Amino acid sequence: MSSSSSFDDAAAYLARSTSLESVSSSTKLELYGLFKYVTVSPLPSASRPSVFDWTGRAKYDAWTSAGNTIATREEAEARYVAIASSLGWNEGATTVAAKSKDEDEEPINWDSDEDSAPTKSAGGGGLGTAVSAMSRPQDTEDATLHGLAVSNNLPSLVLLVERDPTIDLNARDDFGYTALHLAADRGHAPIVEFLLKKGVDRNIQDEDGLVAVELAEAAGHDEVARLLSSS
Repeated sequence: MSSSSSFDDAAAYLARSTSLESVSSSTKLELYGLFKYVTVSPLPSASRPSVFDWTGRAKYDAWTSAGNTIATREEAEARYVAIASSLGWNEGATTVAAKSKDEDEEPINWDSDEDSAPTKSAGGGGLGTAVSAMSRPQDTEDATLHGLAVSNNLPSLVLLVERDPTIDLNARDDFGYTALHLAADRGHAPIVEFLLKKGVDRNIQDEDGLVAVELAEAAGHDEVARLLSSS
């Protein structure tokens, strides 16, 4: 999609500038959403990423938010340029943007849709900041109810329940997910089966209004979906 010269110049500036290193993640994500709105489409066409793709979901939501709140591409461009201006850009500023310590280093493709940290490319993507390097929960195993559900550690989960018969198996973690939500999204059938046998509530909704079977279906875990659908 064709964009204005001002937008292109601002995008090129942000791709090379170091001015965004200390700005909030919300600003970084807003820039991402606006960039995608202008250069691709007002709204993403793919489905929302899994609950464990933290970066993908944040970027998807930012893009969706832009599409739902901004009426036209011109308005999206104007907002993008306004943010760039507040961060040091002005018309023709691309060539004087702050450089990295390595003067021969290629600009980073901040517009990458990869889930891992951004990689170098021959051209800047216009986001201007490392959204894909945002801090997110790691998949390290812990001995809590939710941690064991994530790691698919059934023996330790059984032992945990045996040691504490009063444990609330329907408890939510800091992100609003129950152990059943987490196991269903990951496709951990043994954990799901064990929790169901223990009488967990399969109808609890996460913060997006989804129950465990819907998470399993969205992630393509057919076996788990069947377990959750059976009486």
